[in-house]
Amino acid sequence: MSNRITNAALDELVSLQTEKIFVNKDPKLPYVGLEHMAQGEPMLLGTANSSTSISVNAVFKKDDILFGKLRPNLRKSIKAPFDGYCSTDILVLRSQDGVVPDFSAQVFQWERVFSVAVTTAAGTKMPRTSWRDLKRFKIFKPGSDSEQSRIAYVLDTIDEAIAATEAVIAKVKQVRAGMLHDLLSYGLDENGRLRDPIAHPEQFKDSPLGLIPREWETKSLGTLCIHIGSGVTPRGGQDVYTKEGILFIRSQNVTFEGLKLGDIAYIPRHIHLGMLRSEVFAHDVLFNITGASIGRCCAMPDGMGQANVNQHVCILRAPEATEADALFLSTVLGSTIGQKQLDALNTCGNRQGLNYQQLGSFIVPWPEPKERHLIAEHVKEAAAHLLKEIDEVTKLSSLKSGLQDDLLTGRVLVPESIMEGAAVA
Repeated sequence: MSNRITNAALDELVSLQTEKIFVNKDPKLPYVGLEHMAQGEPMLLGTANSSTSISVNAVFKKDDILFGKLRPNLRKSIKAPFDGYCSTDILVLRSQDGVVPDFSAQVFQWERVFSVAVTTAAGTKMPRTSWRDLKRFKIFKPGSDSEQSRIAYVLDTIDEAIAATEAVIAKVKQVRAGMLHDLLSYGLDENGRLRDPIAHPEQFKDSPLGLIPREWETKSLGTLCIHIGSGVTPRGGQDVYTKEGILFIRSQNVTFEGLKLGDIAYIPRHIHLGMLRSEVFAHDVLFNITGASIGRCCAMPDGMGQANVNQHVCILRAPEATEADALFLSTVLGSTIGQKQLDALNTCGNRQGLNYQQLGSFIVPWPEPKERHLIAEHVKEAAAHLLKEIDEVTKLSSLKSGLQDDLLTGRVLVPESIMEGAAVA
């Protein structure tokens, strides 16, 4: 067994690098700001030319850890893949002799370290943690390079799987966006194929939305929907929320990928009975009308039971209220067709909110029921593919969190045999 060292402080793992530079920066070296670091993932989103930063910068070397000390709740930490300069709101940490950089990098991706950074942050509007406070946090430090490398290998492998799956998600979203544009622009003919406006221009006509299939109508939401209305905030606000009861849907639950129930609230039945005008049913369309998430929309799925929405969410109910109609309508409103009309109403980008009359003025394409159903089926298949990949990332992230708690506390040992395959590869 390796020489296991426990209760080592973070400054026994890494040392703070304090070199700064203001002028005479090497133009060949990139600049990294907090905006270039992914939130909650060990991922570099990009860089800038060092000349673009006119302030004092910190200097870092390849394999240093860049740890965001400003707003540490954003959980930004990466291992530098090159030499460069960075914002002074980033701590530059270098592995001590005898410490494997990959192991150090994984420690500073650990939720326990982020939590310490958050709790030690000072300041209200611009909270910052400091190395003085963070460095005292005690961790498990394996006593051999090989044990550190094995731990890093396991966690790096999970990171690679997460990154690969997220790349698939990005590709699926790109393909899905192109597919939705084609479906909502050209539609599907009687054989289920996309119409071709170049080969068959006679199959299209001009409309307020531009060129659309000749068979399609355009309708305002005000004339199409049999109900447009939002909910209310129950008296007592959040104090009335319960752990069970009637589902209470808020704007954060409404996303373009569907209804998300990770941060869900419930209300007692007697409060629900006083808010029946805000009751939402299966196959309604939910559309956020205020706040930063304005414009996000999705269809209310089957099987959710009784539910209400708050005042930030508007309910749109199509005449037949079928799954296909709800999915088609929510897809249209979430596409450039709906979002452009939203932007036009919210001038100067203030996006403060919509009222019912404004939302009722939205124009949408409206094919015959059979074609709406066909388009909805394509949308449903694409959404299922996307959600499958998103669910995979969620599972991998949960797996990594559990492994971090096991491996970075020394509770579980990584067998030496795990590296044999890596050496062969």
